[in-house]
Amino acid sequence: MKRTLVIFMSLLFVTTALQAQVSKFEDYTYPHTAVKERKAVPYRYIREANVKWSKRIHRVIDAREKQNKMMHWPRNPFYLLIWNAAMDGDVTAYANDSLTSIKTPEDIMKEVSIESVQQIPNPMNPNDPYDLVDTTIIETLEPQKIEKYRIMEDWIFDYNYSDFRARIIAIAPLISPLTESGIELGELPLYWLKMEDLRGMLSQEEVFNVKNDAARISFDHWFQMRQFSSYIVKESNMYDLDIAMKEEFRDDGVEALLESDRIKNDLFILEHDLWEF
Repeated sequence: MKRTLVIFMSLLFVTTALQAQVSKFEDYTYPHTAVKERKAVPYRYIREANVKWSKRIHRVIDAREKQNKMMHWPRNPFYLLIWNAAMDGDVTAYANDSLTSIKTPEDIMKEVSIESVQQIPNPMNPNDPYDLVDTTIIETLEPQKIEKYRIMEDWIFDYNYSDFRARIIAIAPLISPLTESGIELGELPLYWLKMEDLRGMLSQEEVFNVKNDAARISFDHWFQMRQFSSYIVKESNMYDLDIAMKEEFRDDGVEALLESDRIKNDLFILEHDLWEF
């Protein structure tokens, strides 16, 4: 009797554990647990003495591009993952790319909210259309309006391993805040999140696979394998300015884009010239 009870309790525990790991995208055919059971593979240690060359690069990922559309898969959109991570306090949000000044959820909500005073008909006197009262209206940016993301990464040549690769340091959603008069202030990072803090969560979140539903990968894998399309907006420079903010490119978007391609090509040539054949 005791043996039967032990076996029953063991089966119940295993069943409960499996149910806890079942994907939220269950299709009622078989349990999807592969992604939910994954863990982020730690970065390898890099000695400073082995880094012979490095460059910090900022890129922008536009989720509206065809290659990036799976980021906003309606069943698991990326904007909702990083929004909840910051607003729930699961991941520390930072005010800028120095990753030193912390930004609280209250600060974020204040930045995405616009207060305006408008006159509306007096609810106490609905029959008089000329009886208006001032009312404060608060408009808040919805997370689904986030369409672009800015990533900060380091390109490093590791002499010990003889490889040249990028490591994403942080990511920030981009917004276009409006003034009370409705004037756009341009694209600005809402907050920054360290990729190291996000990897544990992203490694268990599925990305849609257009070719095979049975072979979905995680967002962490998607970023590490660099399966996104992006364009460079900044490289490390003595003025710490974006390409578009430099004097020679400030009023010429085409030249700024060509400069972005030049930096991208320089990285390719550097990697190509590291070895002789």
